[in-house]
Amino acid sequence: MGLEIAGQPEPQLLASSEDDVATIKQGMLKETSQNISICDSYIPEIENFLQAVESKVKNPRVTGLPSFIRKLRKEYDILKRVESELVAEEQDEVGLGLLNRKLVASSTIINHGAVHWDILKRCRSFRIVNQAFQGSAKEDRKKQVSRIVGDGREKQQLNRTLKEQAKVEVDVVEGGSEWLDIRWLQADRLARQMTDCGWGWGDYQLGDTVDPEEWEDTPLAKQIKRLVAAAKMNRHEYRIPRLRIVFPNITKGENEDIDVLLDQIYRLDPLVEIAIEDSSSLFMETPSPPLEDAIRNLIGDEFDGLTNVLNMDHTILVDLISDITHFQLQPQPWQAQTTQLQIEEERKQGGVMVRALYPILQGRTLVCTQEAAEHFHEVLSTVGTATERERGRLLVPYDDEARSMSTEDIRRRFRELSTHLLPHNVQVPIRILDETWTMATVTQAVADGRLPKVALDVAQCGAFKSSKLSIYMYGWATGNVTITSNKEVRGQIRTWVEANRRDDQERGPTIWRIDVTRNLLAKSATPPSTLKAENSSDGSTMTRQR
Repeated sequence: MGLEIAGQPEPQLLASSEDDVATIKQGMLKETSQNISICDSYIPEIENFLQAVESKVKNPRVTGLPSFIRKLRKEYDILKRVESELVAEEQDEVGLGLLNRKLVASSTIINHGAVHWDILKRCRSFRIVNQAFQGSAKEDRKKQVSRIVGDGREKQQLNRTLKEQAKVEVDVVEGGSEWLDIRWLQADRLARQMTDCGWGWGDYQLGDTVDPEEWEDTPLAKQIKRLVAAAKMNRHEYRIPRLRIVFPNITKGENEDIDVLLDQIYRLDPLVEIAIEDSSSLFMETPSPPLEDAIRNLIGDEFDGLTNVLNMDHTILVDLISDITHFQLQPQPWQAQTTQLQIEEERKQGGVMVRALYPILQGRTLVCTQEAAEHFHEVLSTVGTATERERGRLLVPYDDEARSMSTEDIRRRFRELSTHLLPHNVQVPIRILDETWTMATVTQAVADGRLPKVALDVAQCGAFKSSKLSIYMYGWATGNVTITSNKEVRGQIRTWVEANRRDDQERGPTIWRIDVTRNLLAKSATPPSTLKAENSSDGSTMTRQR
């Protein structure tokens, strides 16, 4: 749909009589109506998708969908005005020419949008449409700028130019692990690019390695090189995104030389996986699914990527036993501001914390390291209320008394200490690992190949205490996802890995951050009267440092 229009030169209007003008006008009116119908067929679908996204995403603007729709709606409005003018007014040849330029421009955008959406509907786990990424490193631009002779202003302008030239725009799908790039290039134009670069027509067959001098200066090759560079600079979860490059207007098998060139691009960089999709590929020939299924696929499963075993950070352990999580409380003036805000959030939207956590934990094996368990109970003994300490002993049985209790008794008592239902498939208690994870363990794990060498750099950069060291290194070595509500640690570890990696295959730990977090209520707080309360004599407030 619309592929014939995309990329064609603007038709010339040649009218030698009033009859010719009338014929041209009717043809334009027909084309305008057809394009309006195309808009009516797919723009509401994208709007339906945006509505589904709005129920899942805090800020839908970051997905690019609102601006994508605005652009299409703008062209739709232009088409409606062209239609109105064609119907209501008499135009001479000059007037028709002006309207035709508007029609051709809007038709191209509308038809590209239709194909774009049809391609997107074949994807899964959508993140962003038309996302810009930078494909040049700051240091590389500095080197290029330093080679020129000129004043500071000229060098600044060159730097801006180089930065803009290296920018690429893609759709991000598969949860971030794949970039979708749609190229509207047609075969005849690509053939001209190849001829201009000195391509030896008829000299090659599929599978040959062609001297890059014959093709690397084609505009297409330069664009794909920028895309590859940007992908290598913008990893997703330590991995270079897969590139799916779609050519809706090119069909493999029609020109062997073009097929050979696309094969060179497919093999452009051994570190980057590139999928070339022409109009005859399985991806393109498979019809897009019905809208309801497409939207479901694009929204994706929010828990994709979670492992069957989840490694619990001590921040999550605290979230699971905090009085703020489990009781309906009233904020008090002597409490820390963060504690008051969290209590107010739970009061207005009861069960926010358990609604965020329980669905993630359901049906999975929950573990924590010995060091994390020890640190957790040390914090509770210092800061926790009586009910928080009791929940902590039930959740992470660390003493002989708790370990002697049956799972049924632990779960029954844990339910009694909460106003919220504990789902039957959320594992309580959490299993404490038998092994210890110290710096010596980490060093041995690197020697054994269970951890990459960069893990030692991360441990040094982070200066982790024993609990944090054990939590993140255990998750890293086993491949199990670590769950945390710490806002900074995931970004910090990613920065340290990227700064110190020894090769492109090294990857850091997978860390899943919960957006909601809870303080301990603090020893000075007063739990509900139905339960035993433990108050400090001086009425001071203590809050856990996160």
